[in-house]
Amino acid sequence: MNIFLLVLSYFLYVSASAQEQEEVHTIKYTNINFSDEIAKKNHFVMFYAPWCVHCQKFSPQWEQLAEMLNEDDSDIKIAKVDCSTDSKVCLKEDITGYPTLKFYKLGDSNGIKFRGTRDLPSLTNFINEQLREGDEKDQESEEVPQVMKHGLVELTEKTFESHVATGNHFVKFYAPWCGYCQKLAPTWEELARSYQDNNDVTIAKVDCTQERKICDKFEVKGYPTLLWIENGKKV
Repeated sequence: MNIFLLVLSYFLYVSASAQEQEEVHTIKYTNINFSDEIAKKNHFVMFYAPWCVHCQKFSPQWEQLAEMLNEDDSDIKIAKVDCSTDSKVCLKEDITGYPTLKFYKLGDSNGIKFRGTRDLPSLTNFINEQLREGDEKDQESEEVPQVMKHGLVELTEKTFESHVATGNHFVKFYAPWCGYCQKLAPTWEELARSYQDNNDVTIAKVDCTQERKICDKFEVKGYPTLLWIENGKKV
């Protein structure tokens, strides 16, 4: 082998190895445990090779996504498979390029390829779409009325605009699978209770997995997002 190529390959390997040591949130699966693990929960998996430059550039964003979502009580796991060491999995999953991202719904071993832009908003939107499709299959189509519980208003596309058109509103935009959202929920409910008799402000929430248009309109990029809205406009 050409000496230059040999040295270059070595430094790429060392760089990739160092980067992997910093990735503490992403779960790594192998030939041995891949099939068993993805059968337990929804999964979003990156198939990669350590020497792949595109993979190296993308890894920090994948790690950030994993930090956001890999909570014990989350409905989804962010994982990866090294195709240079666990080629059997990658061959079975028909991986022909790196990185390849595939979403595996709970109970379905056939992954769905992500074909969008590899940035956090696009990745989270894709996750929302996949989880929402799963929920819609399990539920009958029916209208969901505006719900208020102990001062906390749950808004939908049909009720949002009229509700925030006048007055002050503190709104939480969230996704049910988001670990950070789940941790915030008790505090948000307590806040709503403390203001339920206050006519100057209402405390509300919007489920972005169900009310995508509202969240897109207010440019929600991550969860949870908390916005103060006065007379229909974000402050």
